[in-house]
Amino acid sequence: MGTACVQFQKKLFIAVLVLLVGSVVARADDALLEVLRHNKLITDDQYQALRKARAEKEKAAIDRPLPAQDQDLLDVLLANGLISQAQFADLRVKVGAAKKIDQEAKPSLTEGFKVESQDKSFQAQIGAYFQMDTALYNDDRTDFSSGNELRRGRISVAGTVFSDWDYKFEADFAGTTQGGSTNNVTVTDAYVRYTGLKPYAFMAGNFKVPVSLEAVGSAKYLTFMERGLPFSFLTLRRLGGMASANGDNWTTSVGLFGDSVTSQNNDDEGMQAAGRVTFAPFFQSDRVLHLGASGSWVHPQQTATGTRLETVRFRSKPESNIISDSLVESATLSTPGSSFGRSSGRLVDTGNIPGDVNYFTLFGGELAGIFGPFSVQGEYMRADVDRETGDDPTFDGYYGYASWFLSGESRNYKADKGVFDILQPLQPFSLKTGGWGAWEVAVRYSNLDLNDEGVQGGEIDDLSFALNWYPNAYVRLMANYVNVLDVDGGAHDGDNPDLFQLRAQVAY
Repeated sequence: MGTACVQFQKKLFIAVLVLLVGSVVARADDALLEVLRHNKLITDDQYQALRKARAEKEKAAIDRPLPAQDQDLLDVLLANGLISQAQFADLRVKVGAAKKIDQEAKPSLTEGFKVESQDKSFQAQIGAYFQMDTALYNDDRTDFSSGNELRRGRISVAGTVFSDWDYKFEADFAGTTQGGSTNNVTVTDAYVRYTGLKPYAFMAGNFKVPVSLEAVGSAKYLTFMERGLPFSFLTLRRLGGMASANGDNWTTSVGLFGDSVTSQNNDDEGMQAAGRVTFAPFFQSDRVLHLGASGSWVHPQQTATGTRLETVRFRSKPESNIISDSLVESATLSTPGSSFGRSSGRLVDTGNIPGDVNYFTLFGGELAGIFGPFSVQGEYMRADVDRETGDDPTFDGYYGYASWFLSGESRNYKADKGVFDILQPLQPFSLKTGGWGAWEVAVRYSNLDLNDEGVQGGEIDDLSFALNWYPNAYVRLMANYVNVLDVDGGAHDGDNPDLFQLRAQVAY
């Protein structure tokens, strides 16, 4: 019985082998057969048999059809009499069920909770992250309140449908994206993007305006707890549309926007046109040079009260968000002639700029470099205001910082996106293996000048230090010390507080 089974298996193997190579044999030439024999992939007897079989097939019609390019293997087995009609039907059902199972979506946890079809045409990923902050203020002339806050608490769903359509919806349950302190739910990202004409992409919805390296990049990957002072010129997200293109080491994007998704207008809403380009002359895992520039034209909202004039306002906290927006006690608030920035702990504040503002333009320049564990980054921004009455003021600001990973990592730069991304520690923290995660120290100097042409919003200079610990790719603990070196002009003229703040972050 065993010998019979072995003989049957040999015959079946030979039959299937001849069947599978039949289509190749019909088209093979002598040179190919010689290569197969020379490399001992077939024996001399097989070589002669294959040549003979090809010659016979060329001379006469074939009794049993060989497989065509579009034929299924089961069809060929049935046509050659190797399986019965009943076996064919049974196998067809089983194979169909196997294919159906193979096409079902499978979950993955390597990049958050992600589900995708086998051909990756459909994807859905659920993400979540929160940032819990604590700040202690060493007051100077203004009484700031130390405290705690949930800086960000977001849940998102993002993915792809039919390969070419990307989408994302994200909500923030901390309600602090725009600098508030309540726990209202706000929509951050809500967009759809078409990518079927690569390298071009087209995007519509509520998303980030393409201006500034720190603004376009995610807050999850900032080196410091808060973005630099010049960020006060920007509205981070707006409703609109954008076209973009990218290559291995460059990006370009341009868009037209209205107001943010949380705005409710009494009259005509504002408009903004913006664009950004980036280029990395060289980029490796630990060697990068990033260059970038962005520009924007902004037409402000029209107010529905009084004379229906239009205005803009620029203001900034000292790189700490917990400071309250309510009125604070300060000796300088009652100083005669201080007509701007009376509202809060915003140490510099232009107030609503009078003169019926037509528009303002923004220009930004970006520079960043990575040299192993050491990196530098800086940006300059300038705002030029055009108004009907009075001279046109110009405001500007900049920051520059240096970072060093004590544990040897390099910042993760995405040259095809022009931003920095998640950091993977070389040795994630583990008491079992002895890994200590990634450790980073950084120092930053930033400036914002809101004094010009009769607008005395104040000029501020900050010096900040950071210590960051990354136990793994998804958890980060941060400590920042910020010293306000000087405030020149405005309601907080001469004030120079300092502060210490901590953050616990989980992003998955």
